[in-house]
Amino acid sequence: MVRNSADEKTAREYLQSRLEEAELWNPRMAVILGSGLGGGSPEIENVLEFTFDEVPGMPRCNVPGHDGLIRFGSYGVMTAMVQLGRLHYYQGLDMEEVTLPIRLMAGMGVERILMINTAGGLNPAYARGNMMLIRDHINLMGANPLRGVCDAAGNPAFQELSNLYDQDAEDALMQQSRISGWPLAEGVLVGVSGPSYETAAELRFMRLVGGDAVSMSIVPEAIVARFLGVSVTGLSVITNTWDLRMPHAISHEEVLKTAEEAAPTMRDIITAWLDRSAGLEDST
Repeated sequence: MVRNSADEKTAREYLQSRLEEAELWNPRMAVILGSGLGGGSPEIENVLEFTFDEVPGMPRCNVPGHDGLIRFGSYGVMTAMVQLGRLHYYQGLDMEEVTLPIRLMAGMGVERILMINTAGGLNPAYARGNMMLIRDHINLMGANPLRGVCDAAGNPAFQELSNLYDQDAEDALMQQSRISGWPLAEGVLVGVSGPSYETAAELRFMRLVGGDAVSMSIVPEAIVARFLGVSVTGLSVITNTWDLRMPHAISHEEVLKTAEEAAPTMRDIITAWLDRSAGLEDST
């Protein structure tokens, strides 16, 4: 199993005790919002909120555009968890630290996670402000979060990943996008470690091997979530597009600006996902 560190146990017990005090159930669904995407946070009631710094053992979230907040609240008859901001490998953290929030979610009973980040478009059909459902990924981060991890029998975590992303949930969002007019495409995400952006040669390589967008997040989180039996829906907001013949300069400020503009549509998508997740939960 994934290493159950003292930090993870302490953090989970702290959050669970606070939820009990607020008379909230343990969450069954969670949403993670990345760079500048906090404006798309869904409407939930009876909100209980923590900064990362308040949670024992949680690394600091010190990247601009990442609020570093964990929010719980009622969504219908269920409790939802919303994480605003995420931890990154490029911060100098190890993979166990980067994926700590995922292990906390799974340990608290979360069964479905919608992971959202910002990404650069590699597919020439994509435009700035489009959104991409992640149907698959290519891990070029140079690390795997399951390294050193064992399954329940003590064997290395030879996790099968061909069906990592929840096809049914993503099919439902694609169908809804045709009705709602969301600028939603679907494709393959390439994960890189960062923090430097890609060279022209790297961009051409990523497109050549089948990448539609590139980012510095989601891939480690998705792998660990799948290992822990949690359903993953992945979504990238395309904040910039590349001319692979002559890539232009990109800045973090540009990424944040586009993410802010995408917030209203993203909130609609999140709400549709939450509605479906809550309905599925009610029927089980």
